[in-house]
Amino acid sequence: MFKKVVLTVSLGAMLAALTTSTLAARAIPSAYGDTITVAPYSTITYRPILFTKDEEGVVSITGSGATMLDVAVYDERGNLIIHYTGYSPYVTFRPIWVQGMSIKVRNLGAFSNTFSMRTN
Repeated sequence: MFKKVVLTVSLGAMLAALTTSTLAARAIPSAYGDTITVAPYSTITYRPILFTKDEEGVVSITGSGATMLDVAVYDERGNLIIHYTGYSPYVTFRPIWVQGMSIKVRNLGAFSNTFSMRTN
């Protein structure tokens, strides 16, 4: 009897811990921002950032101006949704369902570039 109680309590505690970490992993804020330096010819990948359906999603990159940056947005299946290249690229898109989008920022130049990335 004591083993069943201990096993039940242990199993319950393990499930509670797993549920908490799963919920925390999906608790993505409605607006996201970051400032980081990307090395020459390198890529920074953000994933997943949750966007709601039927509302305009916005990704704004403000680069240092040292090099051109390419920003690309991919859906949860890895399909390219939109990309744009510039010193401070800005893209908008409209997801057809709620999903986590991957955002990749690629430095196209021979110098490091410090940029800020913001979403709505």
